[in-house]
Amino acid sequence: MKFNSMILATLALCLSLTANAQQFNNPNGIVFDSSGNLWLANSGANQVLELNPITGKVLNTITAHLNGPTRLVFALGELYVTNISGDNVTVYNAKTLAYERTITNSSIQRPLALAVDAYGDVYIGDNSTNNVIALNIDGGLIETLTQDESGYEFIAPGVLTIYGTDIYAGFGPNVGENAVISYNVGEFLTGDPKEITVYNDNVNTGPTAVAFDGKGDVWISEYTSATAVEYKIGQGTQPLVVINNGTGGCEGIAVGNVGQSKGNIFVSISSLNDITVYSPTGGAPLYTLTN
Repeated sequence: MKFNSMILATLALCLSLTANAQQFNNPNGIVFDSSGNLWLANSGANQVLELNPITGKVLNTITAHLNGPTRLVFALGELYVTNISGDNVTVYNAKTLAYERTITNSSIQRPLALAVDAYGDVYIGDNSTNNVIALNIDGGLIETLTQDESGYEFIAPGVLTIYGTDIYAGFGPNVGENAVISYNVGEFLTGDPKEITVYNDNVNTGPTAVAFDGKGDVWISEYTSATAVEYKIGQGTQPLVVINNGTGGCEGIAVGNVGQSKGNIFVSISSLNDITVYSPTGGAPLYTLTN
């Protein structure tokens, strides 16, 4: 009987691991919280997952009011999520995970990129209209941007990230003008953003996400070329590290901030339904989260 019990226990574990391995479905945006846990927009399953960044264990799951979640931002004690199929942004309490509100506006048609500033203004990269939209905390339209002061058009805006007083915007994929460009946040709100730094060396097939490592470096993920590229902030043509994972579908990038994951580079890959983890110095993957 003991032998049979062991077989049954092993079989149950195998079935559990198989089910978990199928849980990621079109993984998109990823972000770390202040406690060092990794959050994933699990787009194909209409979920937002809180994960242990070492084991991939699911710690919490959000499903309420989601419809194709793509990007995530923690700001002002809240979690913001773009819903590309719902044409809106849903907002949750960052501690309790309770649903709080939905941000809607007629200008939002297929929201992809997302950023939130210190005043609660929300910036959305709209994949249908090729606009970057700025909304106030109540969802009122502040500004619609189609290009910057130099005439660079905001085609397929897939990246928006605020770092300090600057906003990083990424455009592509495969439209002939692929880059991540930094601007002053205030100039975005006035509708006249001036380019600060253009990151376009190895950013040529569609940037999807930007992350910062706290050492003055910026990381950019590329969709088609399947790369993650590190630059010194302000030096967009001198990459420090280039990581190539050998397949397309890089959707999100985040830098570990606590414990064993600190400094490591996490890349969500929709084509593989996993999150691949690299050393900041590049090379082969350290491990893969498939859950």
